[in-house]
Amino acid sequence: MIPTVHTSDIRDHATAPEAGAILDAFAELAGEDGRAPVDALFARLDEAVASGIELLEPWGEDDWFYLRYGPAVTATYGLDMAGRLVSEMPEPSAQAYRELLHRVRRERKPMLAVLQSLAVQRVRSWEKLILPCKAPCGADRIATFVTARLSREDLLTAVLEASQDGIMSVRAVRDPQGRVVDAVIVTANQQASEYSGHPVWRLVYGSFKALFPGLVARRVWERCVRVIDERATERFEINISHRRLDTWLRVTIVPLDDGFVISFCDVTDLKYALIEAECSREELAAEIEQRLALEQELRRLSHTDELTQTLNRRGFDAALRREIALAGRYQRPFSLVAVDIDHFKRINDVHGHAAGDRVLAAVSELLRSAVRADADVIGRIGGEEFVLLLPSTRKEGAMALAERIRERLAAQSFDVAGERIAVSASFGVAEGAPDTDEDAVLRAADAALYAAKRSGRNRVCLARPAADVVRPQLAS
Repeated sequence: MIPTVHTSDIRDHATAPEAGAILDAFAELAGEDGRAPVDALFARLDEAVASGIELLEPWGEDDWFYLRYGPAVTATYGLDMAGRLVSEMPEPSAQAYRELLHRVRRERKPMLAVLQSLAVQRVRSWEKLILPCKAPCGADRIATFVTARLSREDLLTAVLEASQDGIMSVRAVRDPQGRVVDAVIVTANQQASEYSGHPVWRLVYGSFKALFPGLVARRVWERCVRVIDERATERFEINISHRRLDTWLRVTIVPLDDGFVISFCDVTDLKYALIEAECSREELAAEIEQRLALEQELRRLSHTDELTQTLNRRGFDAALRREIALAGRYQRPFSLVAVDIDHFKRINDVHGHAAGDRVLAAVSELLRSAVRADADVIGRIGGEEFVLLLPSTRKEGAMALAERIRERLAAQSFDVAGERIAVSASFGVAEGAPDTDEDAVLRAADAALYAAKRSGRNRVCLARPAADVVRPQLAS
């Protein structure tokens, strides 16, 4: 017995319609001690209500004696306890009821107890309205109004019919060797009838395999047999044609005795909602990926020189700031090489700007082939001026690289409008320390480049230590 006890808002918790009238009568009769005269209470109640009341008196230190056991109570429990002790009831029901009676006697307040028991076959749950009373002599009495709440049959029927799932209980049919060869449907609710297309009367005691050939073909029957043999629950989803519509069902098969309970839940709306959500997610992911790619391309374009595909001034300045930060963190050197094409204005004036653009593109390609693709950075920061950023490189290495580039450039000619022209460049090299200022190292490289120009062009010059000069205007 598992009691649920209510000592407040009893009217709201009671399901018996008679409970309100009983509580009203008790409230009018109860004295200051919280007890109502039992004779006066019975006089206030009609015969039908009184037939459902037990009357008990204390017996010894821990028991109670039934002075009265109404006929309706006998009908509820299927036994008559009049003239007997509560302790004669089966345990643990007897102990639980004695504790409730002691509590009401002690607290002298009405109580509603809702009891459930698996020991009683017909009644699953019932409620007891327990009232503290007194005999004419003043001795304690307890009046209990008993009413059945639910029967097992009522509960099962209500659950089955209230369910939106199709539910059937099924008993196995075995061959002489004990193998499961079919199953007989024992119970089925209306929803099962809807899903199957068969009326309930045809389902009950019908052959599962004969009534559901589609499930047999879909190998659902094999799962049913596995549930019977292995006593393990199966849950899965299947797609069927129901009322000429494409329907998704979530199927649950649970073992029960020598058979199983199978339920069908229509999850079509959920399934298509999930499919639609997945499609939307994929479309959104594709759109986000496309947008990120466009944003990345825009960032690249905003930092890239369109003609030479090297970094523009903005992109190079950002790369230089990053390198200065890394140099400070890891205490490593770096170098800059400023490159300016000699007499570039003459190329534009003589051969045209298109020819000058081809020379710029060719020089940038030569620079790209000479540096480390995974480390070094090339920027075009002026019309014909480039800068190489060489991480983890000291001035000696930068000087050697600049000299190799100068020699390669001077050793080749370029085809411009059917004419081969020679191109040279001047180079200025500056080494940056971990605490280098961005503008200072750029000015140092420019100053070295200016010195190369003044020395006759087509040469490499190294910046003076701690160079801090104003950037000059270079003559091509």
